[in-house]
Amino acid sequence: MLVACSDNDMLAGDVTGYNHMPESGWSIAGFTINGAGGPNIQPETGGGKFSCCMSFPKHWHPGMKARVRWFYDVMVGDPRTPPPPQEAEVDIPEYTPKTAGAINVHFYPDHRIKVVISRYAIEHPRYPMSADDKKPWVTRTDIVDK
Repeated sequence: MLVACSDNDMLAGDVTGYNHMPESGWSIAGFTINGAGGPNIQPETGGGKFSCCMSFPKHWHPGMKARVRWFYDVMVGDPRTPPPPQEAEVDIPEYTPKTAGAINVHFYPDHRIKVVISRYAIEHPRYPMSADDKKPWVTRTDIVDK
């Protein structure tokens, strides 16, 4: 879990999520990361809604983890029964005070998730995730850092 620090050693970021499941996959009806709530997310959508906020250490350190809880839903008219609520403890990849920003939770098929803390949007070339992990989002090549 994230280590408690003085206010000067902490940053805060909005919480958002990305649902990487295909259109026939599950909706994310809601989630929390270390108790901070995130928005609901339809399949192949995300990043458009944010919830405020989650605190995290200004300086990343090896072994940083977050606890994510989420539950699934179906689209109206879908006769399937959603899977039960899920919970996982996941590693937080390295970030710096300069690259830190929103807390992004990525949901994949088979109850897999990843967490990224980044000031860059998922389409940005500097978003700290592989092209395969970003799908269906694609890195834009026309973005210029400011």
